[in-house]
Amino acid sequence: MEQLKEASDLKNFDPEWYMQNVIASDEAAYNMRFDFDVLHKFFNEYDVCGKRLLDVGTGPTIHTVISASSHVDEIFLSDYTPQNLHYLEKWHKGEISQPANVIEYVLSLEGGTRTASEVESEIRKKVQGILPIDVTSAQPLGNFNGDTQFDIIVSSYCIGTAAFTVEEYRKCLENISSLLKKGGYLILFVCLNGDSYQMGDYRYRALSITKEEIQSTLYKAGFDIKVSFEIKETDYDAIHHSFDSYYYMLATK
Repeated sequence: MEQLKEASDLKNFDPEWYMQNVIASDEAAYNMRFDFDVLHKFFNEYDVCGKRLLDVGTGPTIHTVISASSHVDEIFLSDYTPQNLHYLEKWHKGEISQPANVIEYVLSLEGGTRTASEVESEIRKKVQGILPIDVTSAQPLGNFNGDTQFDIIVSSYCIGTAAFTVEEYRKCLENISSLLKKGGYLILFVCLNGDSYQMGDYRYRALSITKEEIQSTLYKAGFDIKVSFEIKETDYDAIHHSFDSYYYMLATK
């Protein structure tokens, strides 16, 4: 990883840089196909469905809810940083669009004749809230006065940037679990065996955790892992990350 400024918090997280370098470019979108493949499999082959979905740590992108959108009635997006929430609000108002190539790849998995713009419009209609969240808090959604119980929670590479020990990770999972209905689904993506990642000119610290540690932590937090996949990091990932693989889990509470 190139010489970068060390970041002690997320105030310098740049949504525009993230979208261009991690999501939107053709190379980035192609590199993320494993994430899309797994999400498609979870929702379509394992019958994950429900009324209300919460995406924890959405960032500026909606890619984690594209496959989910056909299987839920209501979607709630959430993030810790004001800049990502602002970016999502602009998208929700129709002021900016998400990358069409990302949505088109998911549509290629599903088949059918819907266009990327149609799907993006459908997701906008289903998004019922864009919420500030702090996974380190016993009340992650703070003073949110709506229903805080969800049928499905998705969290993609989020908790490992907020927790820096395995015990802290477990507490964060317990905090998130308080938002999930009994019997509800947790879809969790984790980076394994690494401790940092790049966003723009900054290097951010992250939790280094093994597959065995994350499995044990999930069980201790009250989850039952139904299915999991591990995929090795690609050369493109190695440009910005120090991890060696990704671990995808579908669990129930």
